[in-house]
Amino acid sequence: MSPLNAWLYLDRMELSRYWPVNAEMKWEDFSSQYEDGTISVNDFGFLSLNKKQAFNLALDAASYLPVIPTVDVPRPIPTELVGLNDPDENSLVLVTANNSFTFEVISTIWAQGITPAWFLLIDCGGNTLDMAMVFKKFTPQALQEAIQTTELASKVSHRNLLMPGLASPLKDEFELATGWKTEVGPICAAEIPLFLDARWIFP
Repeated sequence: MSPLNAWLYLDRMELSRYWPVNAEMKWEDFSSQYEDGTISVNDFGFLSLNKKQAFNLALDAASYLPVIPTVDVPRPIPTELVGLNDPDENSLVLVTANNSFTFEVISTIWAQGITPAWFLLIDCGGNTLDMAMVFKKFTPQALQEAIQTTELASKVSHRNLLMPGLASPLKDEFELATGWKTEVGPICAAEIPLFLDARWIFP
C-alpha cells in the first residue's frame, strides 16, 4: 500500500478575491471554463502580467509542489533565520514552523520568483505548521524567543511579520508578545504570490 500524501491546502485557496470586481468575466465563469480547459488567465488583457503569472502559479501548484508524505513524527530543522534571494534590511519576514517538509513547500514556492525574504523558523518541536497549531507549539513565546536568538531586529529596518493563515487566531497575541506588526497571509502557500501582489517579484 502506497503512503498517503500530506494535505497542502490547495483546496483552501481563495483565488476569487484576487479577481477584479469589474472584470468582463466573473470569477465563477472563468473558473468553470478553466477547469474545462477552454480558457486561461493569459487570455485576459485586464490582468497585469504579474497577476497572470501569480494566478498561473496558484492554479498549477499541484504540478510543481513537492509530494510530501503524511508522517506522524516531527521532522525538525534548525530554529534560525533563513534568507532567500539575497534579502536586505527592507525585505519581507515570514514566520513558519521548523519542520523540514513545511520549509520544503515554502522554498519551492519561493523558487518560482526572485522576491527577497527572510524566513523565521520558530521552534515548534519539528512539527508541521498545522500540527504545531493542534499541539499548541506555534506560540507567541516561541516567536519572541526566535526574534531574540536570531537578532532579527538588527537585520531589518522594519517591524513587520507575515504569519501563516492557519495561525490567524494568534495574530493579536503575536503582536502583544513581540511588539511587531503582524500581517496574516493565506492558508495555502501557493496563494502567497497573489497575496503579495506587487511585493512578489518574478524574474
